[in-house]
Amino acid sequence: MKNAKLLAGVVAGIAFGLLNIAQAQAPSGNPGAPSNADPAGWGNSAGNGAPPVQEQMKRLADYLDTVKALNRKDLKDVPTKDVVIQRAKEIIDILKLSCALKDAEIVGSTADKSSGKTFVTNLYEVSCSDNLGYFLTARVRYKKDTGKFDAASADNSTAQTCFSAEGVRAADVAKGEKSELYCQMADNGSGDIKIMAARVLADIGSKCNVTQFKWFGRNDAAKTEYTESACDDGNGYLLQTALPGTTAAPRALNCVDAAHKGLYCELTKVAKPPTLETFKNYLATTDIKCKIENYDQIKVLGQQSISQRYVVEFKCPQQPNGLIGLIPLAGNDIKFESFDCAAAAKRGLACKLNAKK
Repeated sequence: MKNAKLLAGVVAGIAFGLLNIAQAQAPSGNPGAPSNADPAGWGNSAGNGAPPVQEQMKRLADYLDTVKALNRKDLKDVPTKDVVIQRAKEIIDILKLSCALKDAEIVGSTADKSSGKTFVTNLYEVSCSDNLGYFLTARVRYKKDTGKFDAASADNSTAQTCFSAEGVRAADVAKGEKSELYCQMADNGSGDIKIMAARVLADIGSKCNVTQFKWFGRNDAAKTEYTESACDDGNGYLLQTALPGTTAAPRALNCVDAAHKGLYCELTKVAKPPTLETFKNYLATTDIKCKIENYDQIKVLGQQSISQRYVVEFKCPQQPNGLIGLIPLAGNDIKFESFDCAAAAKRGLACKLNAKK
């Protein structure tokens, strides 16, 4: 089962590689630090009844191994648009997919028999109002006596984003194999995944004319996946999008901020700065009392142009007036300084974490 092995390999290799980097940055033994379930620290999501992501991937892989073709023009006995929309909505509702459906097309179909019963598996491409697109499948029993199908259920349905489909396709193409597994609807970029990525980023306030795109992998526990988009202006973003089982909205980190969290872009060239863990550890070597339990308590405000010290704000109960540190790292002989937000304001610095509301 070529596609099944490929899907599993992409997830086990690429996804683990990305998330393991982030996990290495988390403070060990720290209850407030990012957990193994969400090592990137982007936010965990509880399951809500949808099948596990890995199980869905295997089902889709099994389907792709048996389907004759993904050539949409060769499909026969295609249901009407109203029926396709209705069936796509059923799968979306069953899997609790975060998708306000805009349009749907049937792009593949196959039939099989089990215990004397006929089952049909259809593959749909759908577009959503938040500019994300998905492939959906449902294996349902066909009733000859009525000419109707059983309703879709969570046990027989799958959903995969256009982003993850592109990851599989890229792996195929890299090996010289032709792949038709990519989203082609106009709402999904007409076959160009970079267009979809740019639209999703624009929706969340990150303008980017995407020139390169890469799918990194999934975090099954958080039910999210990660991609990178490189922009024509030299900037880039790591994008987190929801998988079935969570209604989390898309989130993006520019590659500079991502590097501070220990997540490094591959398509966008960014000098690797010290991570937030670096500054947490440095503060621990001083005599300042400030307990840091998670990375939300640390924010890099910049770097001094002459002394090259990093301007870092910390938020902790032990420093009710806020704390800013001027931190010299290895090779910098300029001394460490610290002051509260009031003193920072006199220097023209505005606290962000400890800003008065």
